[in-house]
Amino acid sequence: MDIIFLRQAHHFIKKSDPPLKAKIKEEVLKIAATPTLGEPLHGNLKELRPHHFRFVRTQYRIAYFVKNNVIIVTVTSRENFYRDLERNS
Repeated sequence: MDIIFLRQAHHFIKKSDPPLKAKIKEEVLKIAATPTLGEPLHGNLKELRPHHFRFVRTQYRIAYFVKNNVIIVTVTSRENFYRDLERNS
């Protein structure tokens, strides 16, 4: 199964520090191995699944959906998660 990053996710990863990039890569590989890892969101975002992880005392979220591939919509801190999803919807 291929992994596709949408623009916001790609931009967030590109500007992140190398240790955070490595952690994101590790988490994305977990998602690719088990695409049903996250419970579906509700309401307008019900097609998306969140994946939660922690890095250096900060909580992060990865929003993704699965069609034929895993499509990563956004990667962001927990504080900005829904704001960034609304911008990308």
